[in-house]
Amino acid sequence: MWRGRTRVWTLIGSVIAALAVMLVLIHLTSDAPSEAASSPAPPTSAGASTQAGESTPVVPPEASGTSSVAYLSDLKPSGDLGELVSRGPATISGAVYPKSISFYCNVGDQTAFPEYHLPPHARRFQATIGLPAESSPDFRAGIILVGDTRTLQTFTVSVQKPKTVDVHVAGLQTLQLECFGSGNSSTGGEAIAVAWGNARFAGRH
Repeated sequence: MWRGRTRVWTLIGSVIAALAVMLVLIHLTSDAPSEAASSPAPPTSAGASTQAGESTPVVPPEASGTSSVAYLSDLKPSGDLGELVSRGPATISGAVYPKSISFYCNVGDQTAFPEYHLPPHARRFQATIGLPAESSPDFRAGIILVGDTRTLQTFTVSVQKPKTVDVHVAGLQTLQLECFGSGNSSTGGEAIAVAWGNARFAGRH
C-alpha cells in the first residue's frame, strides 16, 4: 500500500517537473523574438540620404521692399544684341540665380553689346558674372563694363572663376555690357555664353 502511494507521488512529481521544463522552454522561445523586435534599428547613413536629397542652392533676388532695385531681366536693352539677350534663371558655379540675363560673345570677334538705360534711383550695378557649367574649362571671357562710353571695370571670368561685382554708377545715363571670348579655337567662331546672375541696378530711396 505504501509502495503504491510512493509510486503515484513519484509519477506526479515527474509530470510536474516535465511541465516545468516545458514552461521554461516556452518562455525562453517567446522572449527571443520579443527582444529582437524591441532592439533599436541600425542607424542609416545620414551622408547618403543627404546626398540623395541635395538640391542646387538658389541665390534669392533682393526684395525690392527695402530698397530700389531694378533687375536687368525686367528691363529692355538697346544695342545690336538687345534682342538676343536671354532672361531667366542661370546657374553659375553650382548656384542658381533666378533673376539673370545671358548672351553670347564670339571667340576672337569684337561685337556690339546690349546697353541699359539706368533708372533714376540707380547708385550701384551688382551681379555675379560667369560661364555656364557646361562650358569648356579652357574658355575665358573678358568682361568690360562701360558707363556713358567710359570704362568702369574690366576683368576675366571662367567656369571655375566667376566674378561678383558692385560698381558705382550714380550719375550715369547708360551701362553697356561687353564681353570678348577666348577659347580652344585658334580661328575663333566658337561662341561663349556669359551669364549675369541676378544683375541689377540698386539704390536707396
